[in-house]
Amino acid sequence: MSGPELRQFGLLFGAILVLLFGLLLPFLIGYSFPLWPWVVALLFTVLALLSPTALTPFYRGWMRFGLIAAFINTRIIMFVLYYALFVPTGLVMKLFGRDALARTTGGKNTDSYRVASAVRPNDHFERPY
Repeated sequence: MSGPELRQFGLLFGAILVLLFGLLLPFLIGYSFPLWPWVVALLFTVLALLSPTALTPFYRGWMRFGLIAAFINTRIIMFVLYYALFVPTGLVMKLFGRDALARTTGGKNTDSYRVASAVRPNDHFERPY
């Protein structure tokens, strides 16, 4: 990581910490405004401005945490999406006898799902739009 990137990370982390934990959450929950987010944000801001390379260990830990959280969140979101959207849709389609792939063999004479494509005229690419 370069100095400007670490500086931006430190300033942004401090700002988000103050906005989220110092202002927004206490306002929404109705608690008094705590002092600790301001102190930690001031520490990050000072380090970001004076010695951004001192934030390297914290940046690496934060990025590792982000990778783990993304891994877990992806599985949770996919699980909920699958069981809240796709499974009910499939059950309703099965209930009404609808097959999205239209898997019929075309009659008793054929043993393939292949559907022959329609023949297009030779000049169908002349005016594509």
